[in-house]
Amino acid sequence: MGFPQISLSIRRKMLIAFLSLALGPILFLGNLSLQRMEKALRFQISLGLQAEAVTAGNSMEAYLNGVRRDVRSLARFLQRRLNEGMTPDQWALIQNEFLAAIMVEKDYYQIRFISVDGHEQLRINNVDGEVVLVPKDELQYKGNRYYIKEAFCCPPGGTYVSHLDLNMEFGRVEKPNRLVVRVAAPIIDARGETAGLVVINVFGDKLLSPLKYLLTIDGTKILLFNQNHQYIKMDSQSGAVRFISSEISGNSELEEIVSRLPSPENTPRITAMNHEILAMETVHAGPERLWHLTLAYPQKHIYAELFKLKRTFVFSFMLLALVATVLAILAARRFSRPIRQLSRFANTVASGNFDVISNITSQDEFGELSAALNEMAASQKEAHAELLNWNLLLKQEVEKKVADLNRSQREVDAAEKVMLTLERQLVQANRLSALGMLSATVAHEIGNPLAGLRVKLQMLQRRKDLNQDLQLDISKMMRLVDRLGDFLGHLTGYLAPQKSQDCEQTDVSQVLRDLVFILCEEADRNQIRLQLDLPDNLLVVCSKAQYLHQILMNLILNALQACGEGGRVVVSAQAVDDQIEIIIHDNGCGLPEGLTDQIFEPLVTSKADGTGLGLAIVKQLVDEMKGTVSLNNRPEGGVEAKIIFPRGDC
Repeated sequence: MGFPQISLSIRRKMLIAFLSLALGPILFLGNLSLQRMEKALRFQISLGLQAEAVTAGNSMEAYLNGVRRDVRSLARFLQRRLNEGMTPDQWALIQNEFLAAIMVEKDYYQIRFISVDGHEQLRINNVDGEVVLVPKDELQYKGNRYYIKEAFCCPPGGTYVSHLDLNMEFGRVEKPNRLVVRVAAPIIDARGETAGLVVINVFGDKLLSPLKYLLTIDGTKILLFNQNHQYIKMDSQSGAVRFISSEISGNSELEEIVSRLPSPENTPRITAMNHEILAMETVHAGPERLWHLTLAYPQKHIYAELFKLKRTFVFSFMLLALVATVLAILAARRFSRPIRQLSRFANTVASGNFDVISNITSQDEFGELSAALNEMAASQKEAHAELLNWNLLLKQEVEKKVADLNRSQREVDAAEKVMLTLERQLVQANRLSALGMLSATVAHEIGNPLAGLRVKLQMLQRRKDLNQDLQLDISKMMRLVDRLGDFLGHLTGYLAPQKSQDCEQTDVSQVLRDLVFILCEEADRNQIRLQLDLPDNLLVVCSKAQYLHQILMNLILNALQACGEGGRVVVSAQAVDDQIEIIIHDNGCGLPEGLTDQIFEPLVTSKADGTGLGLAIVKQLVDEMKGTVSLNNRPEGGVEAKIIFPRGDC
C-alpha cells in the first residue's frame, strides 16, 4: 500500500527546504549540547552525593565508636566498684556516675546496669531532655530479650551493638514507633566471669540528626537500613525535619532500593531510580553489624537549571525560526512570482483568449519561457480562427440537411395522420352500419312480443279477484315493459336520434331500489351479494324519461356478470356539493389492459357473448344528461364505475 501523495506548491517546497537548511543544524547541535550538559551536571551531582554519603557514613561510625567507648568506660567503672557487700554510699556513687554520663551525652535515651540474672539493677531515662532515675520497684526483667542474650556472649573488653528495632516496654511496642540501637559491654569480675552488662540505648533518629545539613535541598531524603528489614527515613517538609521508622516489607519502593544496596566488599555506588539519584554507603556499626546509608536526591533540581537553559534555547530557536521563515517566504515569493504569472498566462490562453501577452522580460530561463509561450499563443490564435471558419461552414451544411429531413418527416407525419383518421372513420362507419341493422332487428323481434305482453298484463290488471300485492307486482311489470319499449326506441334512436323528450325530476335512491328489486333474483341465483348503500335524504337529478333507469341497469348488470359465485357488488350514492355521485364496484376480474380507453366505443366488449352496445348507450345517455361516467380497475381487484350528475331542478 503506497503512501498518499501530498500536493505542495513550489513556494511551499522552497519554504520547507530553506527552513530545514536553516533550522535543522541549529536544532541538532542545540539538542546535542543540552544532552551533554545534562550528563555533565548529573555526573557532578553524583560525585558530590557520593562524597556526602561517604562522609555521613564515617560520621555515623565515629558516633557509634564514641558510644562504644562510653559503654566500655562505664563497664570498667562498675567492674572496679562492684562487690558483694556494697554500702548505700558506694551504690550512690555508681548512680551519680551514670547520671553524669547521660547528662553529658543527651542523645542517650537510656543507660542501664543489668545483672547476670537478667534483672535491671539500675536504669536512668532521658525523657525529652529530663534525666529520671527509675525507682527500684519499676525495674524490669530483661533476660528474655535477644540483645541481652547476645550481649552476654560478648568477649571481655568487647562491645555489642544490636539491630535497629522497635523498643518494647512491658511486653508491648513503645508508642510512637522509634527505632532503637542498644550498645552493651560486659562487666568482668575478679574471677574473670561476667557479672553483668552496661547497656546504652540510643534512638535511631539521633544517629541521623547530625546529617540534617544535607536536607537543605527540598525533596532530599536520608534512609538508614538495618539487617533485620527495619529502616529510618529522615526528610524535610515545610522546613521541619521529620523521622519515620518502620519495616521495609510491603513497601515496593524501599524493597527496590534494598535490592540495589552494595555488598560489604564493594565500593559505594550511585544509581538512579524513578525521579531520584541514590548515593549508597555501608556503615560498620559494630561487630557483624552492617547498616546501609542512602541519600536520595531529587532529579528535578538537576533539570531546574537545565530547564532554564532549554527555555533560553527554545526562545532563541523560535526567534531564529521566525527570522528564517520571513526570509524564506520573501525568497520563495520572489522565485515563484514569475511561475505564477506564467501559469495565469497559460490558463488565460487555454480559456480562449489569444490576445494576452506575457510581460516577463528577464534575462534568464523565465524570460525564454515567456517568449516561447507568446509564440505559442500567436500560433494558437491562427489555428483557432481557421477552426472557427471550418465550424461555421460545417454548421451551415448540417442545418441545411436537417431542414430537409424535418420537412420530409413532417410530410410523412401528416400522411400518417390522414390515414389514421380515414381508418377510424371507416371502422366507425362499419360499426354504425352493423349497429343500425342490429337495432332494427331487435326492435322488430322484441317490439311485437312486448306489445302483446303489455296487452296481456293490462287484461290481468283489470281483474277484480287480484289481491293488492299482485296488483303492485303487475304494476311494476307494466312499468318495466314500458321502460323496455322506451329502451328499444332509444336503441333505434342511437343512429337516428329521437325527438327531445320532456325532463322530469328523478330520485336516484328510488331508481336504485327498484333495480335492486328486479336484479336481486339474478344475484341470488349466482350466489352474489348485492349491497345497496343509500342516504336517508332525496338525491334528485333531472333525467329524460327512463334514461337514468337504463344507465344504472346496464352498469349493475355488468358488475353482476363480472363476479363469479360468492362475489360482491356494492352500489352507493351520495350528494357531494352540487353533484350526485353514484359508485358501483365489484370484486370481479377487472378490465383487460389496453381496453380502458375504448370501453365506451360501440361494438367494443370484453365479454365472449357481448354486443358492445350497452356501455356505448350508457355513455351517450350520460352525456345527454350533462354528466360524466368512468370505469377503472380497483387496486384490490374488480372494477369501479363512477357516474356524476349535476344536482338541481328541471
